[in-house]
Amino acid sequence: MNSISNGLISNTTKSMVKTISDFDSFDMIKHYIKSRSDVVAYLDNEVLIGKYNQAFIFPENKEIKIRFVKRLRIFNQNEEFHIWRSSAGLKGRYRMDGDGKNTDFIESHQVLYGTKSECNEKDNYTVLSEQNGAEIVLPGKWMADNNRERVAIRTRHYIDYKDGYQATYVDARFMEFVQLPKGGE
Repeated sequence: MNSISNGLISNTTKSMVKTISDFDSFDMIKHYIKSRSDVVAYLDNEVLIGKYNQAFIFPENKEIKIRFVKRLRIFNQNEEFHIWRSSAGLKGRYRMDGDGKNTDFIESHQVLYGTKSECNEKDNYTVLSEQNGAEIVLPGKWMADNNRERVAIRTRHYIDYKDGYQATYVDARFMEFVQLPKGGE
């Protein structure tokens, strides 16, 4: 029999989840996220990636308005505040690891679009680009070199069990941006 490894390893952590039923102000975030974090904002007209430290900080001093938010993820190693647009308005959830009930999970790396990088050291951001002209702007210094070096986002996928035995993914959160070593993971 042939065996194939997918590289995913199951672990367990304590994890707490709080549902956000009515998100109406960016000020709500301050009550949950207290430490410096990364942010990905999916807006009606663009995707912005930046930092959050009691306020949003985006490359080129861009700003976001709540009415244009489709999805918003503010995250660090321990927690994520995730908001999305629904037919009833903005809703979401806050997840924090280290407290709560025992929860199984796996982690993976999602490789970002961008096979070339151009670092703007003065303003501390990097433009990841593809040959077709598509670009992603990331805060910090990153390397991307045509599949030899790539940037990824580490994600944690939470597992629950239906009827006590059927494993299924019930949630996922962003954790951090990472520089993958040459040649992949």
